Amino acid sequence: MFDTHEWNNIEGKGNSENLTLLSLSTCGFCASARKYLNSRGLAFRYLELDQISLEEKTEIKSEFRNKFGRRPSFPSLVIDGERFLVGFIKDHWDEELA
Repeated sequence: MFDTHEWNNIEGKGNSENLTLLSLSTCGFCASARKYLNSRGLAFRYLELDQISLEEKTEIKSEFRNKFGRRPSFPSLVIDGERFLVGFIKDHWDEELA
């Protein structure tokens, strides 16, 4: 999923392709989500959708919608390309990433 895009990769435990974060540069919850993943030492990749071309943004949103049946909200964390979390609620993320 999302294989044709240039991602920001953060090194850590695991494979960065297993955790994909869709975010916005102006979103406080998105910043908190990145800090949370960093604090856990997890490898992940992310894109700030407001910093890429309209064509690429449209393609990513379409891919997300085709896979999960809804548009992404921010932040959206795709886990193993199979499930996702929307919004940053620490307790939910703790449970899913345990």
